[in-house]
Amino acid sequence: MSSTFLLLLFFFLLICVVLFYIFTQKSLNDISNRLQRLQSATPIARTPDVIRRDRAYSHDQLVLLEADISTTGREDLTEAEVVEIDKARKKIKICVDELKASGDWIGLPFDFEWTEILDRLPNVNNLYRKAITAQIEAAQSTQIPAPAAAPAPEPAPAPKSRLSSPRR
Repeated sequence: MSSTFLLLLFFFLLICVVLFYIFTQKSLNDISNRLQRLQSATPIARTPDVIRRDRAYSHDQLVLLEADISTTGREDLTEAEVVEIDKARKKIKICVDELKASGDWIGLPFDFEWTEILDRLPNVNNLYRKAITAQIEAAQSTQIPAPAAAPAPEPAPAPKSRLSSPRR
């Protein structure tokens, strides 16, 4: 009777271990599937050619603006042109940062920073700086002047130390 009891106990433990294994494997498969779904949702990194093409498009927009300014001889930029230059600046900086982060930054003469691009477009550079300066001056002139600062309160006297007592 004890051998039959041990045999039944052994089969019961074997069934428990097999069930535990099956449920653990199912749980691990569920976790694996969730992780794969999360990883596939991450954006795919762009190739250096795509990044450079994107930067070149923004650069071309600035070159077209430079050509327009040169042919018309204008002395100022419209508000829409300033916004377009700001968009191009942000896009070029993003592209440069992407190239540097991926290790595909070549540098001069193939890859230009924003300041280097702007230096090669003298009319756009001058008029853009002039427009930004005018915007800053307009913002400063519309600000409400700050009230005169109140005098600083006098500091509180230092507390007397309890450790040092007058000697008698």
